[in-house]
Amino acid sequence: MVRWSVADKVPLGRRLMTARPARLVAGVLAIGLALMMILLLDGLWAGVQERATTYEDHLGAELVVVAPGTESLFSDRSTLPTEVADVVAAVPGVSGTSRARTMYTILELHGEKAAAAVVGFAPGGPGEPWDIADGRTPADGEIAVDRLLAEEHGLTLGDTLPLMGRSLTVVALTDDTAMFMTPLVFVTESTLTDVLGAAGTTGVVLVTTENPEATAERLRSQGLTVRTPAELAGAARELTTRIFGVPIRLMVAVAFAAGVLIVALVSYTVVAEHRRDLGVLKAIGAPAARLQFVTLTVTLGFSVVGGLVAVGLLAVARLAVTAWQPAFIVAVTPAALGRTAVAAAAMALLAAWVPARQVSRVDAATAFRSGS
Repeated sequence: MVRWSVADKVPLGRRLMTARPARLVAGVLAIGLALMMILLLDGLWAGVQERATTYEDHLGAELVVVAPGTESLFSDRSTLPTEVADVVAAVPGVSGTSRARTMYTILELHGEKAAAAVVGFAPGGPGEPWDIADGRTPADGEIAVDRLLAEEHGLTLGDTLPLMGRSLTVVALTDDTAMFMTPLVFVTESTLTDVLGAAGTTGVVLVTTENPEATAERLRSQGLTVRTPAELAGAARELTTRIFGVPIRLMVAVAFAAGVLIVALVSYTVVAEHRRDLGVLKAIGAPAARLQFVTLTVTLGFSVVGGLVAVGLLAVARLAVTAWQPAFIVAVTPAALGRTAVAAAAMALLAAWVPARQVSRVDAATAFRSGS
């Protein structure tokens, strides 16, 4: 009599996977595409959150004094009397102050409308352009434009750009200065104040200090509202999540569901095609648990190989997205790869349930019937 302990050493899962190379290739490609979509959407979401805090991440200040009720630099319009800057400068622990304004606007460019975020900065202080690719820091009546916006609308150094009825000369192109779907443009704080007709006011006061916590407490004791760059960045991410989080999470869920169905279909097909072979194994004494383990091995094998294919497909997809929409970042992080690995394992476990139930019901007599 055949002892199953010997037959148990045969790599059944691998043999079932590789029995038909064409099906193996088609299966891992389909699974790879589903996992790639999860990675791509996860990367896009990480890129969106990274872009949402571009300005806050480059403030160069430890504290920001804002108008009461201001949580976000761009979605909340902060307006302070200019005298506040003098009050802040006199507080012990403050080593430097700089006035700034921020706002959203719509630019009219060659008959087209383009959303932009305007930063009014004090030359030589925090918040000025941090990466000038070409040109120089703007003075009054001049503007620095994000390079992606300039390329999209054919702007070059020396061109004029209308900002709320005022024509400003483009003197710089900047890199790494675009928020999600909203590039930054930089003008001096005094220029933006003149454009807005808001003499005697400013937007916020950027504060440099060696002891942020103690200085913040002293500023608050003066009745001032103080935010840290981290708090402002958190508010920007929260706003972005409220707007874009639900649809992106929904797309990830759809990609996950599709992946489960694809893995289940591939595994089910393998089991169905080898029903007679599994019947032979059962006839010679293979326990149902062993056959179910073989099914799980096949499912996990397809998922692992599909995951490797997904990484290659993602590299191609990132290049395509960057070429199509340079403003979109696909940020692939170790955490994203870990989440996708967990998703792949969950797909395999969920998908293995149907074929495992099928294989446990295989009739040993199947092996002796004609046909499959």
